[in-house]
Formats: sequence, C-alpha cells, structure tokens
Amino acid sequence: MNEDRKKLFTALAAPFPEEAIERTDGRVTGRGYDTSGIKYQYVVDRINEVLGVGGFRTHRTTAIKGATSAKGRPVFEALCEVRLELGEWKDGEFVVFAEAYGDGGHTAMTEADARKGAFTNGFKKAAAMFGAGRDAYRGALDDDNGPAAEDGDAAPRTPARTSGQADATSRTPAPPTATARERERITAKQVQAIWSLVRRHGYEEPVFRQRVRERYGRQLEFLTKVQASEVIAAMSEGPASAKPSNGHAGQELVR
Repeated sequence: MNEDRKKLFTALAAPFPEEAIERTDGRVTGRGYDTSGIKYQYVVDRINEVLGVGGFRTHRTTAIKGATSAKGRPVFEALCEVRLELGEWKDGEFVVFAEAYGDGGHTAMTEADARKGAFTNGFKKAAAMFGAGRDAYRGALDDDNGPAAEDGDAAPRTPARTSGQADATSRTPAPPTATARERERITAKQVQAIWSLVRRHGYEEPVFRQRVRERYGRQLEFLTKVQASEVIAAMSEGPASAKPSNGHAGQELVR
C-alpha cells in the first residue's frame, strides 16, 4: 500500500507544461514582486487524470466582507477554507484515504469573483499538499494570481519564463517575449494525446515516464513538439514500433 501511495504522489507531482503556468506583475498587483502559479484547471485535470473522475471531492467554508480599495472603490474580500479529499466510491459511499486543507483569499469588484478566486486559491494550496502544483509554493505562500480589476480589465500576465523550469515562484521580472525554445515546447493537446494513448494501451505511468526520460533525457512535459509527435506516432502504431532513434536498438519506449 505504501508503494502505491508513493506512485500516486509521483504522478500527482509531475511537472506541468509551460502553458500551465500563469504569472503576475508586482507592479500591477501592488505587491512589489512577481508571482508564479499553476492554473487552476490544470491542477484539476491532473487529479482527474491520476485518480479518475470521481476520485476526489471538496468541502468549502467561505467568509465574505465588504471593503474599500486603495482607489476608494467598493470591493469584496473573500476567505475560503477548502478541504480536499481523495478517495473512491464503494457501495454508494465515498471512502476517503487522504485529505488536505488549504486557505485561499481573493479581493474583487464582485462577490462572485471574490468567491471564485478564494476557492481556486484554497483548492490549489490543498492540492499541493498531495504534490499537484507543489513547485509553485516552494519559497512562496501566496498564489493569488490577480488583483482586483478596478477598471474592468483583467490583470496583464507576464510572459512565460525562459529557463525551462515549471516550478518555484519567481520574484524577478519575467523576460518580455517567449523564446524559440518555449515555442517549441510540447503542447497541452499533445500531452493529452499521449496520456490517452497510455491509458488505451494499459501502460503503467511510472514505467512510461522512465522510458521517456531514458530516450530523451527529460521529463515528458519538457519534450519538444517534434519529440512529442514522435512519441504519439510510435504509440499509435503500437509498442513494437516505438523504438528510440538514438541507436539503442531493441530498447522500447513503451512496453
């Protein structure tokens, strides 16, 4: 059972693709530093992919109060405590095998947006306790990715980082444009296609990830578009054709 939990954590804690990362500009938020975080839906998708649909549920407690922004505008401040439970349904009952708590806060011009922001922040912090999106919190506790949009405009996002890392919160300004390396990075659709093929063929995820690392020397989420296309093509044709192109004949990418 302990080994199963370790495999579960490894799958949940796997790096996210570059497009899963969102950033804020400290000059816009007023914090004085930039922040990085994993987008909410990517975290939800990761848990669904690993545990299956219905493999988790949430409970929330939200408190709302009115406040005034620095510009004198009325705003709503929301605080939300989220309890995230992992488990499975047995005989009509949800049996929990792990749970975590996360507190989230958000300020917005409308109550609905304040509630939504507080919940998503609390959810991501709880999910990070299980490994999903944990890298965003290594060195930072605040993942409120956006200020109250006082003029009705969404807060602008700074471009993706160029170091190839999808982790720790950054407190330095992001580069102004995406690099060619980032534009070549595996896309979200390719990631989804690969995991769909993995499930279709019944491969074990840890073994598959190891094969990818052996062949390309990097995590699946950091493959290039060309490499991802190669993996998809090989898997679509079947395991027998999924041979590496680096000269190691007989070593299969998947088994």
